[in-house]
Amino acid sequence: MNSGMRKLPVLLVFVMLSSTSGFAQKIKVGYDKNADFSKYRSYTWHAPAITQNRPLLTANVIGMIQSELQVKELVSMDQGGDLTLITHGGIDYGFGNTSGVTDDSCANCQKPLVDPLAWVGTQGPPGAGGTGLPKGTLEMHFIDRASNKVVWSGTVVQKLDPDKKEQSLEKVNAAIHKLLLEFPPKK
Repeated sequence: MNSGMRKLPVLLVFVMLSSTSGFAQKIKVGYDKNADFSKYRSYTWHAPAITQNRPLLTANVIGMIQSELQVKELVSMDQGGDLTLITHGGIDYGFGNTSGVTDDSCANCQKPLVDPLAWVGTQGPPGAGGTGLPKGTLEMHFIDRASNKVVWSGTVVQKLDPDKKEQSLEKVNAAIHKLLLEFPPKK
């Protein structure tokens, strides 16, 4: 009986590790090392419309991103934020890019610029890959509104099971939280 009690802590650690492995997210982040992130106090993001096929998931993603940015004391503005946030993603395979105009409407909007010589991190600068986004991917780009330069880009991939809604929502929240722990970057 005593040897069984010694095995219990090992068994508990194994169970804890195996249960958290299902929540593992793949994160890639890159940023402009010359950007002064301390000057950013606000952001503009025209969040995606709530889709009819997955309204709960879409609303959850939007709410979680807004909540995480609020904790970082970034104020959401309808227009004119210091940063413009562009997001792409979904649970289906697709293409994400920043080839269009920014989400902050203006008369002469142009594609955001990237300085590849100032870019660091595991995430390449936006537009560098041109590959499709795997299922369960969220891609985020922050653009400095004044310079129209991408200053931070991050991607998180999380496998989801649409039939397990509550578990999928927990995984999505954990993935967004983990991704935005990397924003702003620690220099």
